[in-house]
Amino acid sequence: MIDLILIALLFSLHQIFIRKGVECGDANYGAFVSLLTTSVLFSALSLNRVILDIQFIAYMLLAGILHFLVARTAFYNAISRIGANSAGSLSATRLFFAVMFGFSMGEEIGLKVLLMAVLIFSGIYLISTPEGAGDLKGVMLALLTGFSTALSSAVVKVGMELYPEPIFGSAVGYVISTLMFPFIFKFRKKGGEKYFILAGVFVGFGHYLRYRALISYPLSVVEPVLSIYPLFTLILTAVTLRKIERFSRNIVLGSILIVLGVESYHLL
Repeated sequence: MIDLILIALLFSLHQIFIRKGVECGDANYGAFVSLLTTSVLFSALSLNRVILDIQFIAYMLLAGILHFLVARTAFYNAISRIGANSAGSLSATRLFFAVMFGFSMGEEIGLKVLLMAVLIFSGIYLISTPEGAGDLKGVMLALLTGFSTALSSAVVKVGMELYPEPIFGSAVGYVISTLMFPFIFKFRKKGGEKYFILAGVFVGFGHYLRYRALISYPLSVVEPVLSIYPLFTLILTAVTLRKIERFSRNIVLGSILIVLGVESYHLL
């Protein structure tokens, strides 16, 4: 379980460096630099781990596009608009979306799901008010992050059941996302490379450990533990980014409600 907490901490450090980077450069540029960093890192690590299986590669390509291209770009732009605290907390709604995917496939909705929904949407409301983040587009981008990440986790789980090879699986996802990025998104302002590179290193190893965790633990165990990272982010931003990060009562309370909602699903 300590390894899962380490992943959450790595994700929080990633957010801290992105928040510092977007003060200098464009969020899309930051997403590209961090993707390029992790692509180089994982390509080098996977030189002796290549798996030439079309089905496995297809799953990893899809997982990479969902998480590294769609979710990461949405997340970086959300951080740029509403800050690391709000964006991180809203993206933690991925567990709620995962449960909704299960409901669409015939699973029953119990009282604990209803409680989770009430807590999460109360948190979303507080963060989206003028006294919170006050930026509807930023809120929607953060929620898109949660939605895309939930889909990605399900795809990764299936892929890892075929071949438990998270390093090569990560490399496939990172490389395809990096190659596609310049054709889809434009850069408005360059700068902050040192922060974006460090963010890429932290999130890269975080995702590597996440893939390994999905081999050893059920998805229902991995996602709730990883969802505590908004609390780490609140603490770290209070220490390192207090001059540029928002710290209103609504943001703090909304973040806590979202995390409580996510955790309540498995604690009750």
